[in-house]
Order: sequence, then structure tokens, then C-alpha cells
Amino acid sequence: MSKILITGSDGMLGTDLIKHCHDLGYETLALNRKKLDITDRASTKDLIESYKPTFVIHTAALTNVDFCEQNDQVAFQVNGCGTENIAYYSNKVNATVVYISSCGLFGDEIRAYSEHDNVQLKTKYAKSKYMGEQKAIQWCDRYFVVRPGWLFGGNINHKKNFVYNRYLESLNNSSISSAVDKFGCPTYTKHLSTKITDLLNTDYYGTYHITNQGFCSRYDYVKTIIDNMGIKTEVKQVDSKYFIRNAPVPDSEILNNNNLSSKSLGLLPSWESALEEYIRLLKSQI
Repeated sequence: MSKILITGSDGMLGTDLIKHCHDLGYETLALNRKKLDITDRASTKDLIESYKPTFVIHTAALTNVDFCEQNDQVAFQVNGCGTENIAYYSNKVNATVVYISSCGLFGDEIRAYSEHDNVQLKTKYAKSKYMGEQKAIQWCDRYFVVRPGWLFGGNINHKKNFVYNRYLESLNNSSISSAVDKFGCPTYTKHLSTKITDLLNTDYYGTYHITNQGFCSRYDYVKTIIDNMGIKTEVKQVDSKYFIRNAPVPDSEILNNNNLSSKSLGLLPSWESALEEYIRLLKSQI
């Protein structure tokens, strides 16, 4: 039986990956930060050498973009050096590594970016995640670098549950505001999980953009959430300057899933249908 080690198991993607891998019959070791500090090289070595996974799906990361902007050394330690530890020792036991990267590696031109476009790395977070990509590529004989879109999913207890947080915000306000000048591809963690395990059944190693199909502004995304929740709260269009941030996040985080298409690996459903599916599930938890 193939064995899968999943880091960042408490996160939205980690939670869906664990369930999906169990459903597929994999033996799965789920590790949160308390069980494994990826920046501790000795602990990482001991755990991986003991478990000897077939696959490692590395979702653990420092993802607070504004925090990373002001604490870049911490970001590089976790997202860069931590990934190096995972990649190096996973390769030592001949494991295939999946590194979860970011959609925020590009620029302000409003267009879809493919795996073949040069990165621009406007934020310290982007630089740290790209460092993680480079470490995975450097140390792993078999790797998949996955750049997902704007992730949604998980349950109501996940602090970074964007959909549920917008629901809560709308309950307490007659109107909420959202940026009309930031664009990306909302992506359901459940759907992303299925595509990641699809990749594990191939030897098409490399970098993949994986998102639900289509793109939207942040405003369109929030408006669709509120409409699907059946709430009458007004969503106002604002410029992103309305939100004070430390990090100069790119205007476009739209990804083109070129490598999935070229290798006939199949594309995920539209972000609108994925969001509808998730909100039906979310309503059952509220």
C-alpha cells in the first residue's frame, strides 16, 4: 500500500486531502505544526526516515501575506528552508513530493499567467514561496509544484475560511465592500485535492497551475458568495486602496492551467459551480 505524508494537516486543503486520500485507500500520516516543525531539520529527518512515505504532499506554509512582508526572515525560514528540509529528506527515501505554492507570483497586467511565464515576485511572501519551489526542484528527483488559485473550502472552524467569513461579515453589516481591481481564480480545496492525487498516478513531473476554471474580480467573488448564501446585504465595489495592506499584492493572480491541458489531465469545473457546491455543504454546517 502506498503511504502519503501530508504536512499542514489542519489547513483547509490539508483537511480535504486527508479525507480524499483515505477514501482512495492510501495509508495517510497527517501532520500539523504541533506534530512536525518543518524548520527543525533533525526532527524532519527522523520523522520522514521513520515513516518512509511513498508521497509527501507539503501544504504547510506561512500564508499571511502582510505578516510575511514585515517578517521576511520568518517567511523564508518556514516557506523556503522548511520546504528544503521536507524536499531533501523525502528524496532520501525516494518519495515523490508535491509542493503547494501560490498564485501570487506574477504581476499587475490583467491576464492569465501560464507555467511558462516569468515570475515577478512583488511581495516577500511570493519570494518565500518561490524559494520553496526552487528548493523542491533542486532536491527532488520526482516533484510536482502546484500553484493553486484563491483557495476556499474547509469547515466553519477554519480561521481562513474566506466564504464563511464573508457570510459572518454580511450578517453584521447592511453593506460590505470588496475590491473591483484585484483578479484571480477561486478554487475549491476538495476539487484541488482530487487533481493532486491524479498527478500522483503519473510521471509527468514539473510545475502545474491548478484552479477551477474561469476568473473574476474579488468583488465578483464576494458578490457571488453573498448571492448564493441568500443574503440581502449589499456588496459595494471599491478600489483595493480602500483596504490598507503592508504587502503590494499583484492585481492579477489569474492562472492558465496550460500543463494540465497539454498533458490531457483534465480541468476542474468552473469556479461558479464549485462555489455553489461548497456553499450547499457549508449551509449544512451552519
